[in-house]
Amino acid sequence: MKKFILLLVVLSLGTLSLALGTAKAYNPSTGDTNNLKVLKTTLDEITSGSNLDTWDFYYQIKNLKDQFSGDEKLNYMLWDLWSHMIGKLNTAKTKAKIESKEFKSGFVSQHINEIMTWINDALSCTGRYNTIDNISFANNFPTALTMAIRYREASCGYYLPSNGDGPFQIISKDYGTGEITENIFVQSIQDFINFSQSKYGAHYSKIWAIFTYTGFTMTGLVNHAALYNWGTLTGNLENWYIVKPNAPKYVWDGYGEFTGAIRYWVIPKFLKLLDWEFSNVY
Repeated sequence: MKKFILLLVVLSLGTLSLALGTAKAYNPSTGDTNNLKVLKTTLDEITSGSNLDTWDFYYQIKNLKDQFSGDEKLNYMLWDLWSHMIGKLNTAKTKAKIESKEFKSGFVSQHINEIMTWINDALSCTGRYNTIDNISFANNFPTALTMAIRYREASCGYYLPSNGDGPFQIISKDYGTGEITENIFVQSIQDFINFSQSKYGAHYSKIWAIFTYTGFTMTGLVNHAALYNWGTLTGNLENWYIVKPNAPKYVWDGYGEFTGAIRYWVIPKFLKLLDWEFSNVY
């Protein structure tokens, strides 16, 4: 439905000429300006209350902008709509960062001392942060957790692993191998979040794994890491939790009692990346 609506948006901008534009900047007419105002209002109404819809339209418009870069008028108008949508997403995201700054600072301070400091781990996984952060925010999912799982599954390399399971090693997907495109990378992040949330849905009566872009607990993060890698469930009907993951090193290595680690795994990597976020983008 959203793609159909966006097609109507594109068609309403005018004829899709494939002729190359000149070096002269496009000078919009009064009609162009009025059309853009109407389109922005329409997009705002369609995406109202949904950061995920805002992201979805932004990314579709971005692809259309690249596709029709040779059409001077269309590219101008798509660029304006693209700027409007990313501005809307960034405004909401900045507000969320400000509101969660004190909490995240406190969370880092509370847990960072348990990380094994002798591990020589470069501050990796911060590349392409804006894309990962945008998708995580749009889905109300902690960005540092998205990055930490990507680190654990594919060391944050920008490539397609040889088994075809993608950057997050989702065995039900076939991403191919070798080079990765931006579109596949973006889709793999969305697939990871969808996959994670579907696991919660399947176990909602047995496991507590509640967290958002702005808030989380150590219990929820541990449950997520263990459930992603499969875990043994134990607890009671009111508050199920994972006492011991099937692969505890996947969750804990490099943190607390797991002192023999040579690299950080999910929990310590999450904390390192959260600390980086708090120091650089908050």
